[in-house]
Amino acid sequence: MLPEDILTASARVLNQSDREAYFRDGVVAVDGVIDEGWLARLQAVSEEMVARSGAVAQSTEAFDIGPGHSARVPHLRRLRAAVDQHPDLWTFAGPGPLADIAADLVGPDVKFHSAKLNYKWPGYGEVVKWHQDIPAWPHTNYSPVTLGVYLSDVGPEDGPLVAIAGSHEGELFSHTDTDGGWRGSVTEADMAGVDMDCARPLTGRAGTLVAINCRTLHASGANDSARPRPLLLNVYSSADAFAWMPAPTPTRHTGEIVRGEPARLAHLDPRPCPVPPNWDEVGYGSIFTAQATSPAAAE
Repeated sequence: MLPEDILTASARVLNQSDREAYFRDGVVAVDGVIDEGWLARLQAVSEEMVARSGAVAQSTEAFDIGPGHSARVPHLRRLRAAVDQHPDLWTFAGPGPLADIAADLVGPDVKFHSAKLNYKWPGYGEVVKWHQDIPAWPHTNYSPVTLGVYLSDVGPEDGPLVAIAGSHEGELFSHTDTDGGWRGSVTEADMAGVDMDCARPLTGRAGTLVAINCRTLHASGANDSARPRPLLLNVYSSADAFAWMPAPTPTRHTGEIVRGEPARLAHLDPRPCPVPPNWDEVGYGSIFTAQATSPAAAE
């Protein structure tokens, strides 16, 4: 669906001004739309997953483990395919309240794509370099939206998401190196042409919802606070968007319609998209492992 068509439908959760800001800027942060009961459940699941990760010594299909990890001092960077790891995460993301928010941004017919729970721990200096999401999992159109929920208060010192407002209408950059290897980030040369005056830190208290369009440039700095920063991320698209390459980290629910009806026609956006590696053939760890082995990029 086109933005103008989506905006004509009545909003379910978001204010109309929030929806208009999302389509204008490619990003919006909204406080107060996640129920306090759900926030408490998600925080409990997050703590449980961190505790579970202490039982593994290296990365698994569920846990992406960072340096220095141990049961006593866990360094869980990502819970992969999160909706497969705990029933509450699928209840929230699938038939639950988040699908209504997705419908406000992609239209009444909503398809689920993927989910992860990212952690940024203090003391490691870890950053996420500038990148766009859609080059890793291209679709027939650019409706996919990542809905992030902060599970703790996030201020400037916690390494918040930072997005370039309006960049979703700009260039879609390559995220591979000159040899075609996946680096998961935009080069410094490409970032030199980006208007950094449009960079917007997305801070907020626990329960803040952050919606990022799949073309929007975003990054996050190091966590300089004394507490971890857990961030739950679920990806949705309009039902008429179809993935044309394998998903990097598919879930048991990838491709399911979670609101409305399946599409009878595909919406084909004429703007091109770079072709990523075939993840079924080469495998995918996480953005942390990809960027750790890539040349430096602007943060």
